[in-house]
Amino acid sequence: MKLENLDFSPEELRRYNNRTGFDLVSCKQVGLPVYKITVQALTQLHKPIPPIEEYVLKSINAGLSSETDIAGFLGIELPIVRDAMINLRMSEDIDLIAPDGSQIQVWKLTKKGEGTLREAKIIVPEERTFDINFDGLLRYPRWYGKLESRLLKQKDLRDQDIIEIDPFPKKSPEISDLKLKDVDKIIRQIDGASKARVKQERDLLALKAIERRSIFFQPALMLIYKAKDSDNIQVSFAIDDVISNDHEEIFDRTNGIKKLQILENLKESAPRKLAEAVLGYEFVAQAPLQEIEAIKEKVFAAQAQIEEKIQTTQNTLEQTEDDQEKLILDQKLQEAQQQIKELQAQLDSILASVPMRWLEMYEHRPILEQALKESQKRLMIISPWIRASSVDKKFIQQFENLLKRGVQVLIGYGLGENDDKNSKSDIQAEKNLEKLANQYQGNFILKRLGDTHAKILISDGKFAVTTSFNWLSFKGDRDRTFRDERGTLVSDPQKIDELFDSYRSRIINTKST
Repeated sequence: MKLENLDFSPEELRRYNNRTGFDLVSCKQVGLPVYKITVQALTQLHKPIPPIEEYVLKSINAGLSSETDIAGFLGIELPIVRDAMINLRMSEDIDLIAPDGSQIQVWKLTKKGEGTLREAKIIVPEERTFDINFDGLLRYPRWYGKLESRLLKQKDLRDQDIIEIDPFPKKSPEISDLKLKDVDKIIRQIDGASKARVKQERDLLALKAIERRSIFFQPALMLIYKAKDSDNIQVSFAIDDVISNDHEEIFDRTNGIKKLQILENLKESAPRKLAEAVLGYEFVAQAPLQEIEAIKEKVFAAQAQIEEKIQTTQNTLEQTEDDQEKLILDQKLQEAQQQIKELQAQLDSILASVPMRWLEMYEHRPILEQALKESQKRLMIISPWIRASSVDKKFIQQFENLLKRGVQVLIGYGLGENDDKNSKSDIQAEKNLEKLANQYQGNFILKRLGDTHAKILISDGKFAVTTSFNWLSFKGDRDRTFRDERGTLVSDPQKIDELFDSYRSRIINTKST
């Protein structure tokens, strides 16, 4: 199965960067474990009356008449028997009738009651099997509804570079893991969604065994957050655009962060570490990074408050029927939206005045698109991988428009030998770039460097970005490690030229393969 629409837009990722004291530093496509199981169960068609009322009818049919006698015979408390008899009287299944030759009325079954009892007697338990899903992390049955068709096999995960999250505990579900009420609820949900014309309501009496088990995976986006002032890590999961607090809690409780060595990998790709390696310790040390982050926090907090007011105003606007009030509320909305734009403009002005700043992970795609659209003289991209997920039709079109404008373009890529694990679409993406390189030999150089871990983007003399984000492969490296996908944006013209010249020399001097 091919997974579609799991990637989130920069705007959606920005929305998830909302944890106080934490930064969203990485996101990964993952598969959460789901077992498809076939359960053998004892069921029966739903009877026309509850069991207590059925046994009261049987008692009366056997000759018992008084409430006390029936309660004693069944071993049930008198009030319960009395309530059942009231219900049966109201449904006209029993009545007080005087036998022939007697003036004393006793409880008897009516004609309707005799039919009700006959119908109840012919409904007997039977064994049936049901196919249901069992969450491998939460450890209980779940109904996935429309998401059922999106469950993936292990092969799908491998083919699409999706990280597999192990079940916990790492064992298949047993019959003891299932609760009758949970399974009954799932079966009723399945029946409710069924398109069958005739639906027979069944009562689930007992669970006998699990006949078959096979593991599948629910697509999700793992969102990784790092504390601003410590190494504390939090991991959340977005499933169908909704955060699952239950999965986050169990992942944390089962030491998922430690098992996957997320912190260790984030440290290896920390923005400051990469920036110092590429830009030099002194250059990074001189940048007012803390002051910039404080300003950003202040602006983002102000924007969040305004957005809350906008939401409140929109809700009021939808509910009001007064035309004058609608005009006033609409004016308030426009003013609030203008305030957000002004705050963003102020922030952009401040950020443009500093030699370097940190780049949030969700800023990478927009800045790549900006570079493709606005570069006038030169564009450089260094990225280990070329993948169809990034180098798609839109990218190729924007890229060719850039070349038609006469922009000098250099792309260096490749890590090791030719990647024979590429999919057909990935191979085609690389060929599409090679075709453009042959077509625009005067201003486009495409070189396989063979051993580059660098991820660089340079647009004219406006900016340079060094990062762990793969510009030509949004899915990341094949090694599947977790990376801090924030980066460093450099605005200092001298440093930009220095970087460009350094990597240009390497690309030019690398022999074509």
